[in-house]
Amino acid sequence: MLNRLVGMWSGNRENTVAPPPPRVEAVEPEPAARPAGKAPSVMRREAMLGRDQRVAGYTFMLRRTADEHPDPNLPDVQRLYDETLLGNLQRMDIARLLGQRLAFVPISPATLDHPLIGEWPATGTVWLLNIDARATVDATLLARLAELKTRGFSFAVQADAAIRPEHHALLPHMDYVVMDVSSEDIPAITAQIAAVSKLAAGKRLVATDVQTLEAFHMCHKLQFALFMGPFITRRENLGNPVMGPSRAKVLDLMNRVRTGAEQPELAAQFRHDPALSVRLLRYVNSPGMGLMNKIGGIEQALMVMGQDKLYRWLTLILFTGGQTQELDQAVLENALVRGRVAEQLAGRALFAKARDEIFVAGLFSLLDVVMHMPMEQVLKQISLPAEITEAIVSQRGPYAPYLALAIACEQDDQSSIEALAKQIGRDVADINGVHMDALLWAQQLSGDV
Repeated sequence: MLNRLVGMWSGNRENTVAPPPPRVEAVEPEPAARPAGKAPSVMRREAMLGRDQRVAGYTFMLRRTADEHPDPNLPDVQRLYDETLLGNLQRMDIARLLGQRLAFVPISPATLDHPLIGEWPATGTVWLLNIDARATVDATLLARLAELKTRGFSFAVQADAAIRPEHHALLPHMDYVVMDVSSEDIPAITAQIAAVSKLAAGKRLVATDVQTLEAFHMCHKLQFALFMGPFITRRENLGNPVMGPSRAKVLDLMNRVRTGAEQPELAAQFRHDPALSVRLLRYVNSPGMGLMNKIGGIEQALMVMGQDKLYRWLTLILFTGGQTQELDQAVLENALVRGRVAEQLAGRALFAKARDEIFVAGLFSLLDVVMHMPMEQVLKQISLPAEITEAIVSQRGPYAPYLALAIACEQDDQSSIEALAKQIGRDVADINGVHMDALLWAQQLSGDV
């Protein structure tokens, strides 16, 4: 996996220091084709974890501006929202993601007759029905649900909507029942689970708005199948560092590589950590390296690697080299997406070395979550260019807008996205495509770590 990472990361880089990045404000964006109608809005994703704490799927939503408050009870408004959402996902080529990940797509029941549904890929798609108190569940809707299920689509519904007497007929057609668990009120949650089970047994439960790791454990015991919420990247217990000897060694090696240590010095450090030495030799001897003869020595392995590839390999080991912690895999995948989005958005404007550093900024922006330390404390232990530290800690400097846009793909505030996109010379429509590419790239890489 790590071999594929360094190969796919950014290609081979020169070891010389690149000139400072140009002023991105001067870059003229290439004209982008845009469908007629409503201007594209940047999609927001939220990861869903399975019971194994790995990413199982995503929910995709439209991002709204701070002053946008549409009334979802107005059919025309809801249909326009759904059309925009489906159009954006289609342009992002969501079919590439399906099959490996689930995609929960919220739409109103009326939209199930939209022409786009007819050509939508069924595998991995879960239509999350927006059912309000005034919605009518009639024979026509039930027939449409049955028809789409025969094509392979899955369906989900909010628990509080499904248990209303007038909506009971929906449950036999649902595969997932979604529950908001933000209250962490165990009696209320268990009562809702019991009500759903009484009406239709065997439904997979999805916990949403899971705030903390403790809430995740509560829902796990209650046999929820999928989990989503801020608990995945929440910065909890930062006073309880998770460093361990392996991560400390990796940080030390990264600092030595960046300051130009010679191979004998690096080899001596590897020999003090047999487990890390084994991982290095396994990596250089992997099929992806394409070597004719096996490498059996540390110094020879380091010669084959070179400084740049060694540094990139160590950055991934930093996420996976300590004591295994809950959610590490999910955090790594999220960090890979951040880094890849930021790097790809910079592709037109910056030199190779700057793009590498922007990737590192995205990847390291979640190191405090993995290592359970305040970010300032983490960054004190590793030698990084000032531009990376400035972007992560104070959201300033030439790399900051790229990192901000990558993080925005996880959040629900559109207000500054247009300004950031303009600042780096990219069209808003570009961001959704880059986002989907990054999801696929990170998915391929993180599964084998």
